[in-house]
Amino acid sequence: MIKTGIYKIKNLVTNKIYVGSSTNIKKRWRDHKWHLKKGIHHNSHLQSSWNKYGSNNFIFSIEIECEVDELLNEEKKIVLKYKSNDRNFGYNKINPKTIFIGRKSKEIINKEHSLRMKGDNNPMFGKTGEEHPKYGYNLSKEEKKILSELAKNRKGSNSNASKLIEKEVLKIREDYKNKLRTQQKLSEIYGVSQNMISQIINRKHWTHI
Repeated sequence: MIKTGIYKIKNLVTNKIYVGSSTNIKKRWRDHKWHLKKGIHHNSHLQSSWNKYGSNNFIFSIEIECEVDELLNEEKKIVLKYKSNDRNFGYNKINPKTIFIGRKSKEIINKEHSLRMKGDNNPMFGKTGEEHPKYGYNLSKEEKKILSELAKNRKGSNSNASKLIEKEVLKIREDYKNKLRTQQKLSEIYGVSQNMISQIINRKHWTHI
């Protein structure tokens, strides 16, 4: 049975907690474990602890089950409950999108979270990258400039315009390596899923460059 809700990953040695949310918790756990075992998890702090203490010292458990539109609010509550965004107590990074500023901001954030949760099944995060996200907030002038330049390059390219071109892949790796943008931000700019961004960064895709 598919379960939607908030889950946690606990280090039995340090008692540190990682809090997450998903519309399919068991699948999300499989993804976490696969990336951790491969040593390519997006959360370097959690990955480091997993390497140090071993898989036997981590337990996965469901904190609460809830509706999809409640995920973001509930996740925020659980993060605050365990202080898991404090490095002394947990592995969560501080995410500004969990900070609510009035009703309008909450609606925007919930919409973005809902889209992100659907991952590759969402047409706005399509594997082909045909569209760029149209939600949440406006892109900066710099990001708009990047997209404009890349669009011009695509028009003059013999490659399929629906796929990332080499210049984009190199730019994604460079920005992530230099900590200029997170995987989530890169997925928003280039219109592909975070999973695809992760695979590009870890050279699971475009391995020839």
